Amino acid sequence: MEVKLLRQTRLLMSGAAGTELSGWETLESTAQIRRFLRAQEIFGSGEWQPYIYVIRTGIVKLSYLDETGEEWIKSFIGEGGFFACPAVIISGGTTDYFAVAVEDVELEQLRYPELKKLAEQNSEWAKAIRVLLETHILKKEQRERELLTMAPDARYGSFLQHNPDIVKRLQIRDVAKYLGITPEALSRIRTRIKHKTGD
Repeated sequence: MEVKLLRQTRLLMSGAAGTELSGWETLESTAQIRRFLRAQEIFGSGEWQPYIYVIRTGIVKLSYLDETGEEWIKSFIGEGGFFACPAVIISGGTTDYFAVAVEDVELEQLRYPELKKLAEQNSEWAKAIRVLLETHILKKEQRERELLTMAPDARYGSFLQHNPDIVKRLQIRDVAKYLGITPEALSRIRTRIKHKTGD
């Protein structure tokens, strides 16, 4: 087995716990390193995916499709971030969105049941999961607040502020879908910002 198979997950979980965690053998015995090419689907809607994915390299987008087949991007996840489908790991259902590699991506894939078992047996693991969950909830609330209360210009400004490491690596049409506007509207916003800043 690869030494420290879940190296990015170790950084993420230990950082959230505030201490180095033990018991990694349980997770690493069933973990995998997954690699996907740009535009390749990691999983689709309606699948059984009891996994947590932690990104080593690249960017992943998580999206819904509406009844007409139009894509609505709910989030972008970059290096060091994680994603999973709550409908699967919490309620036992199937995925209700899909995940696609924006760039070539390398992921650490670990099974949620093993992670949950560690949390039930060890308070430090439980703390790590709680901290990560709280962070996720705050980001989700911020996303909802921006969509419901902020004008497109302000939403784009917030996106730039909170995603400086990945924004230049995204296609304008994907950023527009994330913001809930057309690519043409986003181009106008970018032009206004450029004129204001003089860049």
